[in-house]
Amino acid sequence: MKLKTSELTGLALDYAVAIAQRWEIVIITEYSPSTDWEQCGQLIEKYIDDLTHMAFRGDHWVANCRAVLVDDFSIFKTQTGDTPQIAICRAVVAAQSGDEVDIPDELLEGV
Repeated sequence: MKLKTSELTGLALDYAVAIAQRWEIVIITEYSPSTDWEQCGQLIEKYIDDLTHMAFRGDHWVANCRAVLVDDFSIFKTQTGDTPQIAICRAVVAAQSGDEVDIPDELLEGV
């Protein structure tokens, strides 16, 4: 099922992050950057250009990730989330895979 990147959470978001990194084999039960700081930290180092806590605007987080470089200008994808990890993961998915991604139905329980 195709879902908006900005609405991904839980297993669906973790799966989309793995696919965005071009992983061929995904072991969802052990990979959860949307909740595990050690795994999410690797995404920050590799992809994230800016992370901001917007406490005065509904207490959410905003992450910016460079999507492409065109004629020496960077184009960024920006995503938000209730936690910094969710914002970071969504930004990586948006930059690498786009604003919509295909998620297997079996990962959509509770979405």
